[in-house]
Amino acid sequence: MALAALIAAYHESGEPGHLRATLPLAGRTVIERQARLAASAGANPVVIFVERLPAALSAAVERLRRDRVPVKLVRSAEEAAEAVDPFDRLLIVGDGAVVPAAQQARLAAEQGNAVLTVPEGAHGELYERIDAQSRWGGLAAIDGALLRETAGMLRDWDLQSTLLRRTLQAGAQHVEADGAASVAILDRDQDLDELERRIIAGADSANLSWSDYLLAPIERLVTLLLIGSPLSPQLIGLGAALLTGLGAAAFYVGWSWIGLIKLLAATPLEGIATRLARLRMQSGIRQSWWVYLIPLFTTAAFLILAYRLMPAYGWGLVLLPFVTLAFLYALSVETEGRRIAGAVLLAERRGMVWLLVPFALFGLWPAGFIFLAAYAAASFFWAQQQAHARHGPPAA
Repeated sequence: MALAALIAAYHESGEPGHLRATLPLAGRTVIERQARLAASAGANPVVIFVERLPAALSAAVERLRRDRVPVKLVRSAEEAAEAVDPFDRLLIVGDGAVVPAAQQARLAAEQGNAVLTVPEGAHGELYERIDAQSRWGGLAAIDGALLRETAGMLRDWDLQSTLLRRTLQAGAQHVEADGAASVAILDRDQDLDELERRIIAGADSANLSWSDYLLAPIERLVTLLLIGSPLSPQLIGLGAALLTGLGAAAFYVGWSWIGLIKLLAATPLEGIATRLARLRMQSGIRQSWWVYLIPLFTTAAFLILAYRLMPAYGWGLVLLPFVTLAFLYALSVETEGRRIAGAVLLAERRGMVWLLVPFALFGLWPAGFIFLAAYAAASFFWAQQQAHARHGPPAA
């Protein structure tokens, strides 16, 4: 059974001049986060029900389409019913409701009609009361046929409220939200503050190595400055790839320190692009071409630097980057999908660039290459031992 989503985007918010759907959230709008969350849960199409199309809403929909989020705009209940197959499973997302994709997928997997609930007493009137113990959490799951039946008898009633009432009257299950604080229905600026803090904190959750922690303060600061800007993660990633390529070119002409500085400057840019993509839920960031160019240019830079130093130190120096790369690749194979003790201390590409700095300060470039190769080898053997460690024989 296919999954679709219907998002209401027509209620005025408590902020003058804004629909709930166009309230600013994490640098974009509420409707963009709603649509991306629904798409992340597997919904296709994501149908947005509007009554009018102000400039902010139109721009938000255009950004979603540019990122290939499968959105459709409809202006009536009849159009909404035509956009959804009657045999589809349909998520109803309340106007201004932001519900994590995992909870949307969980509700969609329920048998029959279901509504997400939050406890009574902990939420205000925006969360419609269902019974004495619970309120609506802004999400329901129904069959597409119920939408068609409702569209045929809607008249002047509100589509969202009518669908919710008919879902409840049909005996829908009440599914309590996993952590009511993660569910939000947004109407005013103060409603946005706590959710935005959680979203920004979520962008920090991918610190996997010591270099991530080293660069996190500057990455976090610049990301917050750029959060509402028109700059895309792809453009920032392009800047990181360009700087890395220029670093390799500088090594080629013998400007070792200039090349190293360019490589160092590229490392936080790469992290900023990734963080900004997480904030905006642009999951395709991992498939962006620059994600593959940066490691390629970094590899080229190290090989070129070793080649430039080779006349003074011999051919053995040129072999060291290949040895380092071989161990880094083997390390990535050993750690993929596994939890390794001490993983945060293991070798990885961005950290290697920074570890070369103290050796460069004293002109000990060859010693730096030796150290990097030894570090990569030690990381690999540690990870291999951890990944394949066996428990002792069972007790007699």
